[in-house]
Amino acid sequence: MYSMRMMQRGLLVASLLAGVSVAQAAPVDPAQSLVRATFKQFNVPVSGDFKTFSGDIAFDAAKPEQPKGQLTVSTASFDLGDPMYNKEVAKPDWFDSAKHPQAALTLVSVKPAGKAFQATADLTIRGIKKTIQFPVTVTAKAGGKQEFAGKASIKRLDYKVGASGDWGDTSLVADEVVIDFRLQTR
Repeated sequence: MYSMRMMQRGLLVASLLAGVSVAQAAPVDPAQSLVRATFKQFNVPVSGDFKTFSGDIAFDAAKPEQPKGQLTVSTASFDLGDPMYNKEVAKPDWFDSAKHPQAALTLVSVKPAGKAFQATADLTIRGIKKTIQFPVTVTAKAGGKQEFAGKASIKRLDYKVGASGDWGDTSLVADEVVIDFRLQTR
């Protein structure tokens, strides 16, 4: 009995120390999160949300140089508010969701930048991987949750999104796409 009690205490102390020294990866809560892309068509802003995504983040503001994080979105879940448009952007000219069902973002590094952080990540869309940088704010939430918010600007033609036919004309659909995100962990 004595040895069992000592072993339980040892396990408790070890698990508490592990939680303090290393940030544990926490899953992103899609119900409390948002991933939105905004682009201009005929110079008019158009926004759509990715409805299906998942990921996890491990971040300790005291040790920002040791982040871990990944986010995967379903390209077919991009919702422009109209079923006809949603079907169009899933086609081969755009996301080619049948061949490339997911886009992925993998965190590479985070550096302090004033009250926020500067993140570097690898973004893969249609099988094309590019490194991007963007500012991120981190907010502590109740229950040990964290919220990560920011905007990243990318060029859609770098990823061959809407690159063929008339859609490749950037006077019709601008090349720049702004990805807004607010990711809250569980």
